[in-house]
Amino acid sequence: MSRAKIVLISVIGLHLVAETALTPFLPRLFDQLYAVDEPGATGLYLWICRIVGLAALPLWGLAARRWPLHRLVLAGLCGSAVLDLLLGLAPSFAAYTVLSAAVVSTNSALLLAYPAFIAEHDAGPAGGERSRLAGICSIVVVFHLSTVVATMVGAGVLALPEPRIGISAFAVLDVVLAVLTYRVLGRRAPAGAADGDAVAAAGDGRDDGGARRRFAGLAVLVQAALIGVAFDFSVNVARPFFTEFADDLGSGSAGSAVLFFLPSVAALAVLPVVRRCHDLLGDRLLPLALAVGAAGLAWQSLSSSLPGLAGGRLLFGIGLGAGQVAVELWAFRATGTAGPAFTAVETARSAGLLAAPVAAAAAVSYDLALPIAVAAAVHLLATGLSLRRVPVSPPKPALTYSEEIPR
Repeated sequence: MSRAKIVLISVIGLHLVAETALTPFLPRLFDQLYAVDEPGATGLYLWICRIVGLAALPLWGLAARRWPLHRLVLAGLCGSAVLDLLLGLAPSFAAYTVLSAAVVSTNSALLLAYPAFIAEHDAGPAGGERSRLAGICSIVVVFHLSTVVATMVGAGVLALPEPRIGISAFAVLDVVLAVLTYRVLGRRAPAGAADGDAVAAAGDGRDDGGARRRFAGLAVLVQAALIGVAFDFSVNVARPFFTEFADDLGSGSAGSAVLFFLPSVAALAVLPVVRRCHDLLGDRLLPLALAVGAAGLAWQSLSSSLPGLAGGRLLFGIGLGAGQVAVELWAFRATGTAGPAFTAVETARSAGLLAAPVAAAAAVSYDLALPIAVAAAVHLLATGLSLRRVPVSPPKPALTYSEEIPR
């Protein structure tokens, strides 16, 4: 793996860990630092951060129309370094919330390392969809590993005699990655990748049928966004109350934790064969993976025993591993790697993530298994959305920023 890819995937890992490390421990953190123990305070904090993130992401996407992705990532790292340092010094809960929202806004820029990482694969000597698929598989591995790392980091910060030191320590990682990003990517030429395969295929008004082609490109973006929203919503709506559901079947706290992470274990196990499956199935991989995931979720919602629940979790994990890769590959076909189209789709998907906990809370008031049943239904909806790919013309060749600026 090239130095540029290593730096970019490290940025992605930092983004994932920084976003989730303290989330499971926020009530304890607020109680310990500010003597705030109301559950509503944690909920308010999370909503403010998520709304700010939802607003910031498209703004970074618009900035990507003017500046290269790696420069925006560098700006985000520098901003996060300053804010993370200040966050550990926040004197009150209100100040901590304001600074956290500011950190979320700068951390949103780190998400642009994702298309930049895929662009590095597109620019390689192999290029093509198979190379892009390898990059996406790497991202999915980092996603699942970061879940474990984030939990360990969050627990470690809370175990410190002074958690503020652990919070501010994120600034050190930001600075290290900022220096590496500047040294490895700082002399890269501006990105010129197409805003999306479908968008590039749409051409301009001078092409024959230009309006129809632009509409087709927009239709592909909308389809990719809807599939992404349905997939992300269904995966996350089943999570908030899963441990309670498992505990109701007699799993105990340790058993609930194992069952919670079981899909990630299955997803990691299936990733080595995903590329082979894609070679055999092509575009059929997405609906098949989503259907398997929907079956696994339905199995869980109907389970009345722990072995049955474990079987459903494993089946869901298999669909999750293949489905994540297929969904991201589908999305990058539509958005490309330039930034604006990518952030438009990601913003829509973030809205789905925002709605998931609300839907889960409403569903669980009727039955503990209902959020999982809702997830199965929405997963099935995503399967239907993916059955037909909107046809577009072959894309124009995309430029990349893989060449060094001449000295």
